[in-house]
Amino acid sequence: MKIEEYCSRLSWYLVTIPAGSKGPTKFGWQKPEQALSDPDAAREYYELNPTHNVGLLHGASGTCAVDIDNVENTKLIFEELGINFSDLMNSAPQIIGRENRGKLLFKAPSDLITHRISWPVKTDPRKTEVVFELRAGSVQDVLPPSIHPDTGRPYEWSGMPIWDGLPELPPQLLTLWREWDKFRPQLQDICPWKKKAEFQPTRKPRPKGDSTSVIDTFNEAHDMHTLLVQYGYKPTSRNRYLSPNSSSGLAGVKLFDDGRAYSHHASDPFDSAHSFDAFELYLQYEHQGNVSKAVKDAAHLLNVTQDPDYEYDKEAIEHGAKIADQILSKPKKAKQGSMENVPEDLLSVPGILQDVVNYYTVTAIKPQPQFAVQAAIAYGSVVMGRRWVTDQRNFSSLYFLNIGETGSGKEHTKTVLEELLEASGLDELIGPAGYTSAAGVISTLTKKPTHVSVVDELGRQLKSAAAKGNQHKADALTSIMECFGRQDGTLRQQGYATNTMKASEAEKLEKVVKRPSLTLVGMSTPSEFMQAIGGGDVASGLLNRFVIVKSEIGVQLSQKKRRSNISERLAAWSKEHAHAQIGDLDLGNAHDMPPHPIDVPFTGEAETLLRSYEEKLVDAIRRETGTGLEAMYNRSREIAMRLSLIISRSMGQDEIGADAMQWSIDYVDYYAKQTIEMFRSNMAEGPFDSCCKAVYSKIEKSGLAGITESQISRTVSAFANMEPRRRKEVFAALQEDRGIEYRQTNEGQKGRARFAYFAPPQH
Repeated sequence: MKIEEYCSRLSWYLVTIPAGSKGPTKFGWQKPEQALSDPDAAREYYELNPTHNVGLLHGASGTCAVDIDNVENTKLIFEELGINFSDLMNSAPQIIGRENRGKLLFKAPSDLITHRISWPVKTDPRKTEVVFELRAGSVQDVLPPSIHPDTGRPYEWSGMPIWDGLPELPPQLLTLWREWDKFRPQLQDICPWKKKAEFQPTRKPRPKGDSTSVIDTFNEAHDMHTLLVQYGYKPTSRNRYLSPNSSSGLAGVKLFDDGRAYSHHASDPFDSAHSFDAFELYLQYEHQGNVSKAVKDAAHLLNVTQDPDYEYDKEAIEHGAKIADQILSKPKKAKQGSMENVPEDLLSVPGILQDVVNYYTVTAIKPQPQFAVQAAIAYGSVVMGRRWVTDQRNFSSLYFLNIGETGSGKEHTKTVLEELLEASGLDELIGPAGYTSAAGVISTLTKKPTHVSVVDELGRQLKSAAAKGNQHKADALTSIMECFGRQDGTLRQQGYATNTMKASEAEKLEKVVKRPSLTLVGMSTPSEFMQAIGGGDVASGLLNRFVIVKSEIGVQLSQKKRRSNISERLAAWSKEHAHAQIGDLDLGNAHDMPPHPIDVPFTGEAETLLRSYEEKLVDAIRRETGTGLEAMYNRSREIAMRLSLIISRSMGQDEIGADAMQWSIDYVDYYAKQTIEMFRSNMAEGPFDSCCKAVYSKIEKSGLAGITESQISRTVSAFANMEPRRRKEVFAALQEDRGIEYRQTNEGQKGRARFAYFAPPQH
């Protein structure tokens, strides 16, 4: 490479630097007219001064540099702000001079100036060290092939080639550059070893009058993280969010430990000098700044006394409401097969069962709004059990499956259901954490004909049931399937040979349960579940009995654990719906003597909606015929009818009206479609591709230690069940497509060599 090529091919302005130095000494070097921009002049100068270094004058050249002095700390800052550090490092040419440092070059607007962020030294907070610089304007950076004065080695280019021109400065970095004064306190605050954050926005003044009833109760009952996600704020790290109206991609919303948040986004309703709380989110997004309406509705929702009149900053509210309206009216593009952008009305439950959602939200250390709704419906399902029925003989019992990553918080459903049932004096409705055989299913139902079972890692159990030699678990699933359709009938134990038994022993085996009422809540990780169903086993008859919800909220850091009590109205509702009614002479609740159920009829409007939904289902089934997915719609109508029974009673209605029916149809239909798209993607991928993906995931997670074939077999069932020939094909595909390596690593047990698979290093 010749130095004059910087001028001829890139039109850069160069500054001359004496040998053994990183800085120019020529007077007025910052001025473009003093720089070398003519290729011939540059060639002549460096022919005469071959040992001199060369620098890039940014302002005149239309360039800038992200100068990273500490890679680890810079990565921490950028990823807190929602900037993918790995993607950034691969997005531009780099100048390398010393280890653990880097300098990225971009095109830049001419008006940018240089900014720097420094943190206190971890070992000595009295001192500071530079983390990174945003360099632009009248500054220069040393270019290859200059010699670094400290290392004695030449600077080098890394990453993308430079001769095709520099990439544009990413919008996230441009926003950070232009709004540096706003963001700088945040960047300082990110430092993990700082004793106290420098940045703490002021709070808005509390409303006039006694406002402790509605607003404080609302804030206590609602988790800020959950509401932010609900209204479109995207979490990028443990306490930072991207505004739904942001065009920069920079996470400018910070959530504080006290449950309040602050926004740096100019395009956000809360861009001010003040922090905001959960009620203010509700005020803007649900009521577009109408304070009196927000308070009234919140009071009704929480069943508390309405606050006296008060005044807010009207100008700020009007501005925020305008932006909130823009965000709400903005069309959202959902990814195919994604669970993002769930309709707002499906993130809450009509009526009293919203109290379950609120309890879930308040007590969760890892909030999951979609699972909170599932928990509320499951609670209504088990409480109403055998005692409520529609005029078309639909009982309330439903099956649910929550799919979420490990560490995402899906396990909280079990805690919520058990705590609320116990608080209502209904602990007899709490069933086992799964079943290992058909006998186990019917045995539990004979003792508890109405109960809820929360099954952790249902995906793993499905895989186990499909494996050879696990007939008992397979039979358990068969009984669960049968139980779903026997709610208005009788569940009988599988037949056994009794000719060699005593009559008393044979009688014990002949168990029956009349009107069994099983509410099942399963949980699984995406990988376990997709491996369990294979490449096309989605229409087995079991899965279409479930309302399946896959959360896109991944692994979360735990929030502060909070306590809450069951609301009095929910406790009263629970007892009313679980126990026999006053005047009901049939108090039976034994497995062979069910109680007389209370009828809840459908209105004409509800039946019309149901008929219309059935017609849509028929069309959908026809469209999917031959794909293997059509069976997933077969029970949608029945599930919607059962759900409408729960919702109507949650709303305090004595009949199932259009509102309860419509919400139920919307809920069932939304998740049925999402589930089918998830299955379609898995089927398109195929079992082999799915296995390759699972194997690569294990190799990648093993890191520098690597992973052996036997270790993979123990953790990936699809791989374990493959023939040796197919296993080799998996590794061959991953070597070609993903670049995995097979090599000897540290010695294994007893001094034997250990050979393992490794993922390629990430640059």
